[in-house]
Amino acid sequence: MSFMMRKSKWLLLLAVVGMLWMLPVNARERATDSVLVLKNARVIDVLTGKMTAGVTVVVQHGVITAIGKRAGKHVVGKEIDIHGGYVVPGLIDTHIHVANGHGVKPERGLSLLNYLVKHGITTVRDAAGNAEVLHTLQTEIRNGDVVGADVYYAAFMAGRWYYDRGIGLRKEPYMAWEQCIEPGVDLDSAMAAAKACGATGIKLYHSIEGSYLPQVVRAAKKQGLKVWGHAMMYPAKPVEVVNAGVEVLSHVSMLTWLNPSDSVQRMFSARIYSKLTTQQKDSLLACIDVKPFCDAMKAHNAILDATLRVSYPRDEYVMPLLKRIYQQGVKISAGTDEITDTTQPYPHLMEELGYFIHNCGFTTLDALRSATIIGAEAIGEEKHIGSVTVGKKADLLVLQENPLQDIEHLKKQVMVIQAGRIITQAL
Repeated sequence: MSFMMRKSKWLLLLAVVGMLWMLPVNARERATDSVLVLKNARVIDVLTGKMTAGVTVVVQHGVITAIGKRAGKHVVGKEIDIHGGYVVPGLIDTHIHVANGHGVKPERGLSLLNYLVKHGITTVRDAAGNAEVLHTLQTEIRNGDVVGADVYYAAFMAGRWYYDRGIGLRKEPYMAWEQCIEPGVDLDSAMAAAKACGATGIKLYHSIEGSYLPQVVRAAKKQGLKVWGHAMMYPAKPVEVVNAGVEVLSHVSMLTWLNPSDSVQRMFSARIYSKLTTQQKDSLLACIDVKPFCDAMKAHNAILDATLRVSYPRDEYVMPLLKRIYQQGVKISAGTDEITDTTQPYPHLMEELGYFIHNCGFTTLDALRSATIIGAEAIGEEKHIGSVTVGKKADLLVLQENPLQDIEHLKKQVMVIQAGRIITQAL
């Protein structure tokens, strides 16, 4: 490079620096804080399981823009030496409830979302709640006005019997986020209303016939909505639910209905099952043929939202049942389905991942995937979150130790970053 060219580059650099310092103080801070340069990182690729050490991760305006040993060389921003910390994607809980009911206050939901993000859970799926509250929280969090896990939410839908039990317990009107669907309902209007209230998807719950379910699914997808639902919809059974096109099925506990025999269902009641011998439990579980269900799940690329935490220890059979399904290669996401207890040192998601590994035979990598890239896929956001990848949103968790060696290391957090914003930092 000639002397004149080098001189020109230096003059340009000095001009840029000079322009920055001519800005007001708060504007200068915004200009640099929008860029993070994380040096000396060990990045874990949840897609491959590989770890790359000694790299720099560059975040600009909330997006990962570069990863590599020479990344960030000429980037002006906030440099942080993370001293060999392990960088993984922000965690995702695919089944929570932070705004249940009509009278719920946004403050309560925000306290839960704030607790979650400060423990490394940067994204959640609220599986049916008050959309007015959820939309407010979502907007304020995404605008950076408040701190909380980014929330995607569902519009709840169930059949007539669920609401009135056949004796007229519930009358109209319903809400856009809580609807009664049955043959004769204008499904296009129902789904348009769900979309308009800001829902990412619909949550199909109960009292839906297997023959009617495909119509509901088609109407939802026509509006660009994700289709989520219970694995058993009373009467629609698990394989019918999958084949209808439901994309995420919740609750492994409901998969005992793969054998709908009254006698089998009775034996799975907690009162009876807990008194069985180990041999009797094994024999009972052998009555559940998971293969047709698993084959259908894989054929449709569907995801099982297992929710062990909400069932165990009451329904202890969920552990061996999920183990069999995992061994068949079904995608499983990590969701807890519990009201968050902010007095606990760690969120329930950590327990869920521990159950996956210690009770259901998951590898640590697959457990981590369930709470990252598969969770992102369950929400429909796998192109934007769920892995430490250039071009994706900078939802990052920096750990002291390698979570692939022990999933408990997810608790050893030194930094949480959400959309490029540092939420917590212990460095």
